[in-house]
Amino acid sequence: MFLLRCTRKLLRRAGAVPQPEVLSSTTRLGDWTANVLITRRQHVVLAVSSVSLLPVVLPVAPAKTIPVRLPEAIADVLRALGVSERKVASELRAMDPCRVTVTNDRRVLGSMNDFGRMMDAYLDDRSLVDVAVSLAEAPCSPIGMASPRSATLACFSSADPPRAVGPSVSSDAS
Repeated sequence: MFLLRCTRKLLRRAGAVPQPEVLSSTTRLGDWTANVLITRRQHVVLAVSSVSLLPVVLPVAPAKTIPVRLPEAIADVLRALGVSERKVASELRAMDPCRVTVTNDRRVLGSMNDFGRMMDAYLDDRSLVDVAVSLAEAPCSPIGMASPRSATLACFSSADPPRAVGPSVSSDAS
């Protein structure tokens, strides 16, 4: 099970009603925070892992299906990073079911804002998976200036799933 923490803007766009929070995600990459970004070419969802800050980009449309489409988009990025198919399949199994709720971590939201500003530089003729992989190379201060790529690969190289680092600060971002 994983929590998809959506901004108010994304909740409105998807017509989703946030569910009460449950304990926490059971995946290696933890909760995912997502927002809608309007780029020069298209409307996309940017989702970021609370554990490794791995960014994943997918089209918004159809917005109601984002919770169903996000796990496969995450799997595509993990494969592009070189995570083994066995570990990708395990992560996909752990992501069922999805619970939609509200954002709660300003650390992740700040990283999302940084990724959003960088994204236009990568949106040329690349696929959204390639854009996410390029964004994953950026050093991020919440994870000790490591890149989300290296933090994600570390998550999948260890035997135990890591947990999100740093305090969560309540936020109701839009």
